[in-house]
Amino acid sequence: MVSRRRGTRERKAIGIVAKVLVIGPRGKIPVSAKIDTGAARTTLDTDLVAKAGLGPVMDHLRILTSAADEPEERDLVQAKVIIAGREFDVAVEVTDRKDMRYHMIVGMDTLRESGFLMDPSEGNGPENGARASPHPTSFK
Repeated sequence: MVSRRRGTRERKAIGIVAKVLVIGPRGKIPVSAKIDTGAARTTLDTDLVAKAGLGPVMDHLRILTSAADEPEERDLVQAKVIIAGREFDVAVEVTDRKDMRYHMIVGMDTLRESGFLMDPSEGNGPENGARASPHPTSFK
């Protein structure tokens, strides 16, 4: 689905799971990422950061996640990612996600810049078995 607002470029709809290409000095790494409108920042698994050769660490952040009692310190690295054919330079948080279903979360920092429309009926995630809204949500 593509939408067009007056005076803007075409806007592509993406689903709750998207195929993302993470580009680093060691190559292009394909990842199934969860598109998470509740996440402030984009996060990537530590092993994928190493595999792509991302770095150096730009900053350290203290993050209090909903699943934790204490703040967690996370590194921040710059990454180039391709989502739905569009390329973005993104500062990603690095955290251990190897035991999670998705090794990457695309957060609002990337979604605001992208102008994508969020359509829960699009994408290839297992969540698509649930009822989906016929109206996509805009991020721009």
